[in-house]
Amino acid sequence: MLSLKVTIKKIMITCLCCSISVVLLLAFESKSDGGDKTVPAVLLGAWPLQDNARDSIGTNHGVMENIQFLNIPAGSPDRSAFFNGRNSRIKIEHSKTLDVGKQDFSMALWVRCATPLSSTLGDLISKFDARSRRGINLHVSGSSPAYSAMSDTRHVHFGIDDAYTSSWEDHGKPWPSNSLISNLVAFEGELYCGIADADKPEDRAHVFRLTRDKKWIDCGRLGHDSNHHSVMSMIVHKGKLYAGTGIWDWVQALGGLKGAPLPAPTKVFVYEGGTKWKDLGQVGNGSRVLCMASFKGELFAGLDSVGEGKAFKFDGSKWIDCGAPDGKNFECMLPWGGVLYASTHGNIYEYQDGKDWKRIGTAPFDINQIHSMQVFDGKIHLGTWPQGYVLRHGGGEKWDKIGRLGLPEGRKLINEVMDLTVYNGKLYAGMIPNAEVFRFEKDNDWKQLGSLAKRSDWDEDKVATWARITCLSCFQGRLFAGTGSCQGRALDAPVDSSLGRVFSMQAGQVVSHEHDIGGEWTHVAAIRRGRKCELHINGKLTSSSDLGAGALFNLNNDSPMWLGFGAQNFFHGAIKDVQLYQGALGTEELAKLMLRKK
Repeated sequence: MLSLKVTIKKIMITCLCCSISVVLLLAFESKSDGGDKTVPAVLLGAWPLQDNARDSIGTNHGVMENIQFLNIPAGSPDRSAFFNGRNSRIKIEHSKTLDVGKQDFSMALWVRCATPLSSTLGDLISKFDARSRRGINLHVSGSSPAYSAMSDTRHVHFGIDDAYTSSWEDHGKPWPSNSLISNLVAFEGELYCGIADADKPEDRAHVFRLTRDKKWIDCGRLGHDSNHHSVMSMIVHKGKLYAGTGIWDWVQALGGLKGAPLPAPTKVFVYEGGTKWKDLGQVGNGSRVLCMASFKGELFAGLDSVGEGKAFKFDGSKWIDCGAPDGKNFECMLPWGGVLYASTHGNIYEYQDGKDWKRIGTAPFDINQIHSMQVFDGKIHLGTWPQGYVLRHGGGEKWDKIGRLGLPEGRKLINEVMDLTVYNGKLYAGMIPNAEVFRFEKDNDWKQLGSLAKRSDWDEDKVATWARITCLSCFQGRLFAGTGSCQGRALDAPVDSSLGRVFSMQAGQVVSHEHDIGGEWTHVAAIRRGRKCELHINGKLTSSSDLGAGALFNLNNDSPMWLGFGAQNFFHGAIKDVQLYQGALGTEELAKLMLRKK
């Protein structure tokens, strides 16, 4: 006998609707006396998104905000809801029919991402309670490596959580004489990192790749100039990996190190595979390419104050001067809602085109440096120095404090929020001076998740003894973090083995497809099957993970289900044929969904 009751009526509904292409699925597996047997999937809700957000088989109707329907004849397979990436979303109020509990479940949909990228990528389906860290997240995202903006590669991430946090796993040091990981980027299913320095000139400015057996493979050096010490910035743009040069140690980069040669002029390189990098020429006259961004199909780069704090964009053969907002370090760039945002050492700007920049923030709350920009909950967030504030954009020139991280009030003001990254429904931050990682719980409530690097001679009055979390990145369902000494010098590497290492942790259970799905219609199906989570892209299983030991996650929560919105951002693109099932779809059922082509 089957251990799970399923009504005949619901099974028949499933058979009638199995050709619908976009699905949120709940899976229940049970055993009979004859062995394993899977209960057929039962349709619980369907949102075709042809002309409205109504549930076509039930009462879980959606409420639309700023949704447009493409001007395509009714009944056409391309008829769909368009989300503008800035304020479009559909809200489906909670009901018991949306509860998945500890049972198996799956999600799937046809999705077409807007191209080229003009806004930080966003969420497809979310049924997640951030306070209890319980529920489901399905979103599209590219790596956001340290100072640089989000890559334009559209990776799919599917996560569930029930307030689970793993310990940190050590992935080693890519290079022994390096003391700082400058960036971490997911590219074509692999994780790449840059280093800040090495004791021999020929070993500096190298990029490394993490293998599946946890070894680091050398992917070559950015040129041959010995005065390029660091892989300063890195991003994926139009299917290629780009890296900018520099010297992480700002003292030497500014020409303040006695007896040292001046830094080499700033350059950007593009990866050609193996250990080969193609030189794309000199970018201005700086000492560091601090950041890069992909925006509306163009590659942008920002320089330090040595390079007059200018931004440039690449036209395929040369770098075009885009102006300097204020002459200070051009620290970060961030595409959001069709606008390119940027920050310098203290100020925030919108790019107006040409060489014009509009200021939308002037050293709010007495900060004087901004080191990270990220979109969380559909709003721009900043990581700052020296108080360690995280700021949230309140519109116009208004910025709100949502937390102070690092050393508490009353201590020396040396707190720097180096990176902000969204992972499985929550916002994470990496810090100076104690290489801590924090997770945002609510306004002014951040949970410390560990200090990953240290020096035995740590002294808050001595800059050289501080430690950093330089970058955070999502890869293979985990949150990766790179550590570093404060100045990123090779001479710091022998001080402590924790410097220049890569670590990772897991919050909940996440699977990810880290190949670009592009801007064509793509079918996505996400399934919890027993203790496994699975991602199926265009009908093929591309990634899965096992929960391991412990109880199954209970995913019930009272939060609404959102389409086109979630923890990261408003989605930019088209979605159609969303469905909710009880029971996991099998291979044949997934194949039938693919019959209704884009």
